[in-house]
Amino acid sequence: MTVPHPPLTIFKTALIVTDSEGHARIDREFLKRARIPAARHVTSGIEGLALLRRGGFDLVLCDAALADMDGRDFVAALRADAGLAGLPVILTMLDGRRDEVLAAVRLGVAGICLRPYSQDTFDKHLLMAAHMARFTASEKAALARAARKEAAGETEPAAKGFAAVAEAPDAAPKYFEMGMLALAGRDYERAIMAFHRALAINELFVEAYLGLARVWQAKGSARRFRQYMKQAASACARTRRFIELRDQFIDALKNDDVGFNPFLALGNELLRERHYTAAVALFRHALELAPRNADAYLGLSKAYHFLRHPDLAERAIGKSLAINSRNEEAQAIRKRLSGRHDGDTSPLLPQIEAPDVSSYPLLLRGVLYLAGKAADTLVRSKRQARAA
Repeated sequence: MTVPHPPLTIFKTALIVTDSEGHARIDREFLKRARIPAARHVTSGIEGLALLRRGGFDLVLCDAALADMDGRDFVAALRADAGLAGLPVILTMLDGRRDEVLAAVRLGVAGICLRPYSQDTFDKHLLMAAHMARFTASEKAALARAARKEAAGETEPAAKGFAAVAEAPDAAPKYFEMGMLALAGRDYERAIMAFHRALAINELFVEAYLGLARVWQAKGSARRFRQYMKQAASACARTRRFIELRDQFIDALKNDDVGFNPFLALGNELLRERHYTAAVALFRHALELAPRNADAYLGLSKAYHFLRHPDLAERAIGKSLAINSRNEEAQAIRKRLSGRHDGDTSPLLPQIEAPDVSSYPLLLRGVLYLAGKAADTLVRSKRQARAA
């Protein structure tokens, strides 16, 4: 998946710090392609720090080895300077030894590029740097407002302003970015902590659940991986962000050996709980990820049957059998729906009223409500289309 170039207004000037003229030429070319034409080049860390302290730069590209110091020492010096501490830095390396990567991650770099790198790789790190820059700017602005109130003698509003910086919604994506950086450096425990801190602020942060799923997949736990993928699917359904996040789900699932589909798993759970309208929405999302999934069409047929839409149910079971004609359950359902069964009028599943959802977790109740509305809209539109 190609990451779009960051908007022109995010970064305007960049400083390249490397003692290699070849590396500087390559970096300058990548910056131009990312629409950041204003770039300067210095060969030493001391020269770079002096230039940055004079101002005028909003992004730094730094090699891990410089003429006078280690690149990580250069980043540490930036972080120790109050005026430069928030400046996003992309660190470039010739190799990615674990100890070096972890050391860089702990310094809070925006990205680590291994040379030679592609434009796509460069853009991904540039996008992360842009996120970090925006968060830093918003925090500085909030702190400045609180400081002005304190100077004006407004003690209570100032205290609330200072506290709000730590609890602002911007903090959730900031912790997410920290988690992604830690994950890139294989510092899994730090990544888990960062993703959970993001979720503590925003329980519907889909990307944080996906990040946790990636961590546990890397740690070799299929059970925990699928657990967090299902939670990501649940949050995605509630926030109606499937179209936006579809590619991220596909990317997270591509290394799963058994072809796990979190929307199918969640849809089947809702079907067993007799929440049929919500199940319809989840099965349709499952088919967006895997259009040739016979089980998703099978579940969709059952849900439509209980919603008393026999035409949609029969169409779904037909698609299921077209993919897997040997499924005996699907064959039996097809016969019942088409009226070819031998006097058997029993439903596909026992007709039991849905239980009271007031005791369900808030997240699941949100999924049931929003997914149900989406499914009802879908059915009404199909009815209107047929009537026309």
